[in-house]
Amino acid sequence: MRRLLRTLSLRTVSGLLLAALLALGPIGISRAAEDIRFGQGLLWQVQKEDGPASYVLGTIHSTDDRLRDLPPEVDRALDASQTVAFELIENQEGQALMAQAMQLPPQRQLEDILGTELFDRTVDAVSGFGVPAAALQRLKPWALSLFLVYPRIEVVRLQQGEPAFDSWLQAEARRRGKRVLALETYEEQITVFDGMSEAEQVAMVTDMLADHASIDARFNRIFRAYLKGDLTVAMAEANDVSQVSDVAAAERFKARLLDERNRTMALRIQPLFRAGSAFVAVGAAHLPGEVGVLALLEAEGYRISRIY
Repeated sequence: MRRLLRTLSLRTVSGLLLAALLALGPIGISRAAEDIRFGQGLLWQVQKEDGPASYVLGTIHSTDDRLRDLPPEVDRALDASQTVAFELIENQEGQALMAQAMQLPPQRQLEDILGTELFDRTVDAVSGFGVPAAALQRLKPWALSLFLVYPRIEVVRLQQGEPAFDSWLQAEARRRGKRVLALETYEEQITVFDGMSEAEQVAMVTDMLADHASIDARFNRIFRAYLKGDLTVAMAEANDVSQVSDVAAAERFKARLLDERNRTMALRIQPLFRAGSAFVAVGAAHLPGEVGVLALLEAEGYRISRIY
């Protein structure tokens, strides 16, 4: 079980954040999805006045190997850049931190937090992954997101060592001799989840289980839209509150997950852009909207141009 958690946590932590949001509830946008700013496009050139050009790419956390066939525009932008920044830099220390963060204290069990009925439903839902009930007892409720918000094929591929797109892109940047940097730390991303109360975590698990049967269809809709450069579909999915049991908790989680992290990323990106020749790759959900990374950069005087 610990080996499984280490494998999944290292490769899925960033993607897990968005997936958990989609399972939990609303983005809270007020305009129609098709009107979201920067909602169409995956690669953007970012430039201030006559300064050097840099790039921002929205990624998706999927093992589908079609993503590794980079469009020419993305390939050229990556080649032209000297520095490539991601949300996290994968390493063994971060892997260990994440695996440890998922564990409950020795004196506690998951069933005591979820209750027997919800725990039994969870055991049934993850039975296909070969995770015994005794192993689940050691997990915090939010750690169940690893098993409940991705299609089974994605989790199986990750267990088999297949890289998700963002992981593959990080390795590709290194292969091309780029300087690779992180915009966040593992501790910061862990805090997004550990900052939830137990009641909020239980509501999250309840909602994930209620929506579990439709995970494949939802993920496939988002994936197909991503291939077309349409980020509004993910926003519309996240705005669906039909299965949410605690809307206020979902709003608080969204604020920590996207809004606050978007502001942090935009601040940390700017020194890289001032130096020029930078390529930033972050989860696509961080880019669109009035408080998305692109709008925040535009407010700082950067000109944003869609490349792909």
